[in-house]
Amino acid sequence: MKALNVTSLFVFASFAFATAFAQIASDNASNYGGGWTNGTNQGSGFAAWDLSNNNNNGSTIFSGYFIGDATAGAGDINTSGNSFGIYANPGSAFATASRAFSSPLSVGQTFSVDLGVNFDNGNKGFNLLNGSQGEIFNFNVGSGASVSSSNGTINPNTAVSYDYGGAAAIQLQVTVDSASQISYSVSRSSPQGLQGTLFDGTVTGLTSTPSAFALYNSGTDNGDAQNNLYFNNLEIIPEPAMAMLFMSGLGLIYFLRRRK
Repeated sequence: MKALNVTSLFVFASFAFATAFAQIASDNASNYGGGWTNGTNQGSGFAAWDLSNNNNNGSTIFSGYFIGDATAGAGDINTSGNSFGIYANPGSAFATASRAFSSPLSVGQTFSVDLGVNFDNGNKGFNLLNGSQGEIFNFNVGSGASVSSSNGTINPNTAVSYDYGGAAAIQLQVTVDSASQISYSVSRSSPQGLQGTLFDGTVTGLTSTPSAFALYNSGTDNGDAQNNLYFNNLEIIPEPAMAMLFMSGLGLIYFLRRRK
């Protein structure tokens, strides 16, 4: 009976690890059907979407949001054929999709998102924010690409000249190293063969950990699909030390089971 209890505990603990430690938060466009509007929230671990733009009913400014196929204008970052999309044209147009984490990121946690970009006119990209300083990290595509920090000190390890890469798929990751530092990594793949790490490094001088993020598009030439910003596959994965501690516990349970 004791052996059965230990075995059951091992199975339960293994299942708990697989479910609880695989992801802390996740969301993707396939959760939204054909509609993505202000205040919606079909993921887990995030607050609702806050969408703002200056669209004037299609009179002179065109800006807004959609769910659609990223390969229509950029790299394939789809889930079930769909990604989130943001458009904004012409010059004065803007659209921003902001979202808070359910709670500020903890030390060791990593937030990642896939981006789909093509033409680099206008500005499109990603902002990471904290509650005390505001914008602490930015990745922007506009007449090239860049990373920056308005309220921290950016310390690049890799920073390449961003050549036009066609229908690119970009993965962006940010990891909380400490209460005052994050690490970032931006990598790209494209049909033109421009692949690998574009930017990585750290941002220091922070006064709190990240609490929200925003994706944006502004001032593109026209409504061509190649001018849209696509994004998808938002995820937070847990602190590695916590996962290792849990795995150590599983190892102890397994040892006890074997002895029984």
